[in-house]
Amino acid sequence: MACLLLRCAPGLDDGALRAAVERLRPLAQKRDIAFLIEDSVELARAVGADGVHLGMAVAYGEARRRLGPDAIVGVACGTRDGAIDVAEHGADYVTFGDFDDPSPTPAALDLTAWWGEIMTVPCVGTGCATARDAARLAAAGADFIALGTVAWPALETALREIAAELALPA
Repeated sequence: MACLLLRCAPGLDDGALRAAVERLRPLAQKRDIAFLIEDSVELARAVGADGVHLGMAVAYGEARRRLGPDAIVGVACGTRDGAIDVAEHGADYVTFGDFDDPSPTPAALDLTAWWGEIMTVPCVGTGCATARDAARLAAAGADFIALGTVAWPALETALREIAAELALPA
């Protein structure tokens, strides 16, 4: 199972963002890859995304209400209590740590291990730039592994290569 998360950078032109979504979303969904948008419930609804990934600044309950029961709603959590709360209210997954951490933090590994022992809602491991990081996250009990931008040392080059491979204008 795979997922593509579009992270919305502050100040990014809305038109450019929507154009990128309109090119990438169908490509992902055609390959059974879930297409999520970070923190923007309205954009996810407007462009037909499969759901959202929420930071703590965005309310889970409001997102679920606006997107409906069939959308994917995952939540970044900083505490045990916060994670339990969103899981009990129906979150599809939780994360601990940050996608762009250069490696899994000890706190994120501890929370992931604790979560895996007591909860059934999937946990996405974050802070993965290497195979060693992925192994550490898996050993801690992560159900899925998120590769953040730190896994792509030359992001600009990688994006051009992806665009060329998919025959998209760079």
